[in-house]
Amino acid sequence: MAKKADKKNFKKLAYSFKDDLKKDLKDKKFKEVFCQEKIKLDIANEIIKLRKKKKISQKELAKKIKTTQAVISRIENGQVFPSTNIIQRICNELNVQARIRFC
Repeated sequence: MAKKADKKNFKKLAYSFKDDLKKDLKDKKFKEVFCQEKIKLDIANEIIKLRKKKKISQKELAKKIKTTQAVISRIENGQVFPSTNIIQRICNELNVQARIRFC
């Protein structure tokens, strides 16, 4: 029984979050900051996914693209926007192409 209640509460929370986000995104400044952070997190998630698929550590990737593990960590934690140069080096090492799309 507790699982059903938890599921129901989670759904309520998810809908509440979506509704709140929808309202907040109407604010121009909020939307700007939100979108910037989302881009960093999308890049981070993709790099993590690809790196793990290749079964290499942050340290190994860093060494191969001639940077530090700390740089890879900051990118993967969404703390920084990686430069296009770093993105290209990561793509080359992971044998993928980066694609930018505007929505």
